[in-house]
Amino acid sequence: MMLVGNFFSGGNVLRLSEYMNRGLIYLDVAASDKADAIAQIVASMGKTKIIKKADDFREEVIQRERLGSTGIGKGIAIPHARTKNVGKITIAFARLQNGIDFGAEDEELVRLVFLLGTPIEAVGEYLKILAKLTKVLKENGLRKKLLKANSADEVLSLIEEAEDQTL
Repeated sequence: MMLVGNFFSGGNVLRLSEYMNRGLIYLDVAASDKADAIAQIVASMGKTKIIKKADDFREEVIQRERLGSTGIGKGIAIPHARTKNVGKITIAFARLQNGIDFGAEDEELVRLVFLLGTPIEAVGEYLKILAKLTKVLKENGLRKKLLKANSADEVLSLIEEAEDQTL
């Protein structure tokens, strides 16, 4: 298995914050539907040069979404795609102004979106990140705090704090 990026840190513990940065955190995104939300997030990611071909990546995320909703419930979605358009696993976060239907089983509208781009060969690392993200997001307190966060730095701090509590 090929490891991409910094997989181990602080006692061999996977840290979501290593795959995020303040330039990939978007607060109060005004999107009309799931496709619009994904398009806006990917377009913003594309401006950071983390994604090689933003249009191709957006289409890959939309195609993955067609296979099954990434709405995991409780107002959260984790759209993602394995792609040749990123060099390392990257997590963008967007808080939507209004809830959007992502087709989650609980039928709750989504306001918190974590969009992952993963190199095709990073399957094992990608699955561990998805599992860790899902585990951290199960905490009601974190979700409520993310809905109220005032800055990208605050979002990163909240995620790091939640990770520390789930170790």
